[in-house]
Amino acid sequence: MFSLSRLPTRLFPTCIQSTTRSVVSTSIDGWKQASKYMELDAKTKATLVPQPRGTITTPSAFLTAIGRSCADVSDKFKSWEHLFTATSLEMGDSLAIPVRKRRYILLWREWFKRGIEPRTIEIPKRAKKHLRLKNRVQLVRLKKQGLA
Repeated sequence: MFSLSRLPTRLFPTCIQSTTRSVVSTSIDGWKQASKYMELDAKTKATLVPQPRGTITTPSAFLTAIGRSCADVSDKFKSWEHLFTATSLEMGDSLAIPVRKRRYILLWREWFKRGIEPRTIEIPKRAKKHLRLKNRVQLVRLKKQGLA
């Protein structure tokens, strides 16, 4: 495994360093693939269709692996090539994929080209604002009664 301080930010600009864990982890082959990918020009990067690897061999397997209910739109992609060559406009107009889901798919599509294995990134749940107010009101009432 690589140390966090030696992560090449040129290869993985979205890599976040944390005291508890690294957000991005990949194998040696993934690092080699990423370095080759970064040497390509922009036009070649846009048209590059990576080879399926591991258990990720179909668009539905890829979309299931990245999570966030992206598997719901797996039937809209005709093939592996179509998944990796469809533009954002095409996904929005002809495939009718919602914006957030489309951006998430495009993000993971780019990471897969760089050699990062797909996995689900959960969205953290936020506390509802009215519940915080409700707890404050309850605490004030308890203080008035002398119970808190």
